[in-house]
Amino acid sequence: MIPKNLLPLFGVLPLAAGVAFPLASFVPSPNNFPAKADGDYAGGIFSIPLSELGKYAAGGTGTGAETPKGTGTKTSGSGPYPAQMIQDSSLPGHTIFAPKTPPAGNLSMPFIAWGNGACTLGVGTYENFLKEIASYGYVIAADGSPSGSSSAQSTVQMMRDSVDWASAGKAAKYGNVDISSITTAGHSCGGLEAYSTAYHDDRVKRIMLFDIAIFQDDRRYLLKEIKVPVAYIIGGKNDMGYPTSAKDYAALNAGLPKLRINLDTGHGGTFSATNGGKFGKAAVAYLEWQWRNNATAKAIILDPTSPSSLVKDNWTVESAYWPA
Repeated sequence: MIPKNLLPLFGVLPLAAGVAFPLASFVPSPNNFPAKADGDYAGGIFSIPLSELGKYAAGGTGTGAETPKGTGTKTSGSGPYPAQMIQDSSLPGHTIFAPKTPPAGNLSMPFIAWGNGACTLGVGTYENFLKEIASYGYVIAADGSPSGSSSAQSTVQMMRDSVDWASAGKAAKYGNVDISSITTAGHSCGGLEAYSTAYHDDRVKRIMLFDIAIFQDDRRYLLKEIKVPVAYIIGGKNDMGYPTSAKDYAALNAGLPKLRINLDTGHGGTFSATNGGKFGKAAVAYLEWQWRNNATAKAIILDPTSPSSLVKDNWTVESAYWPA
């Protein structure tokens, strides 16, 4: 039996009593790339069944020097477009984070599909972090509701529903949403769901994984089908995503732009800190660099001498293959 204290840290919680958690039916093969990545359990084919978690989670369940001491203050984000967290009947089972008022000047807003840690349906834990991103002019559709279930789990299809919703123009009520600039992102199991949603879907142009990467060495070959830049935002050596993200980073296709940054937080990151803490700052800088070609944001990530660099915030930064 897997110790209960390990389950939330991976990002997979036990299902309701009496509900069996299905085992995978997919057998990895270097010559077998399935058409879709939904898999048989939360997180899709890049994930693992609960029965295998114990042998991977050990040693990656601690905290670190940068772990927040408590929950931060709730704000509308620090960006120029105060953000809100709302539910929208046109995308049931999800929560929207967006500027309260569409930005003036018809600002183009990239779209993000988000998956929670544990692939749960409770997005409230990420309110501070996701509002921070939205306040810089982004629209985010997250799996679940602010007070959603901590035991029921999301599916890859739920994140795909977010991408479908935006692609169909249904996010336009929040402003000029740019469906050519779609990111899938998520924490822990939600990050593996982001991999799976992006798999064989050319609408997705960036992938961001927080505190997670592929567990099984014999499943890592699936990264050959990932064709867009990947960013790993990891919680240092006490994070179970630390060793696995190093393996994923090395296994990505040659020449594919990639980023791996580490901060000593452990698996929980800084999501609940005011404005998402240092994870919020790093995520905004990466997105502003990628989608708005913001030179200051790029310097925060890549230039250790920048006044606001991640290195000066105690991050360790690895990157490769980005255009000059």
